[in-house]
Amino acid sequence: MENAQKLIHTHDLTEKSFESFLPANLRTASRLHFTPIEVAKKASEWLTETPAKSVLDIGAGVGKFCITGAYHSNAHFYGVEHRESLCNIGIQIAGHFGLQNVNIRHANILDIRFSDYDAFYLYNPFYENLEFVKRLNDEVTLEEDLYQVYLNHTETQLDQMKKGTRLVTYHGNNFEVPNSYEKVAEAFNGELKLWIKQS
Repeated sequence: MENAQKLIHTHDLTEKSFESFLPANLRTASRLHFTPIEVAKKASEWLTETPAKSVLDIGAGVGKFCITGAYHSNAHFYGVEHRESLCNIGIQIAGHFGLQNVNIRHANILDIRFSDYDAFYLYNPFYENLEFVKRLNDEVTLEEDLYQVYLNHTETQLDQMKKGTRLVTYHGNNFEVPNSYEKVAEAFNGELKLWIKQS
């Protein structure tokens, strides 16, 4: 759904324009860690096809998904990110594009109340705890045990959401998706999936 606010944007949101705000080390890591613009656009379309007004991106990084969703829709996009430096970069980029409907918060997912949100986006947010060689930096503690802790917390919280709740996942093994959700659509060679809570 196109946002009327887009008409007043003075900057186009593209891969090139987004990456121009990233430090060199994050530009290199971008393709591995941050959602591509076209994928983010499709995911945000799926998540805002209903009256959902608040979308949570778990493990938001520099906010690329949130910024893309906010740029293209009327919904409000919230990102939770454990690395404060990435949050700060995301906030600056959102400000550059003049977006008022995006908020990137420095917090641990264990401190987030999922019931405050209507829909959810996950791009393999906890996998870094298993693949230390692919870590972005040493800003946060990464441990194999944390992977399961975060996974279990997310699955439990999602399972407590109301029927009809939408969840989009990109890449990953989808272990965090509860059995109460059914996959109803996919795109980008099956890497992007839309799930809807059935009970």
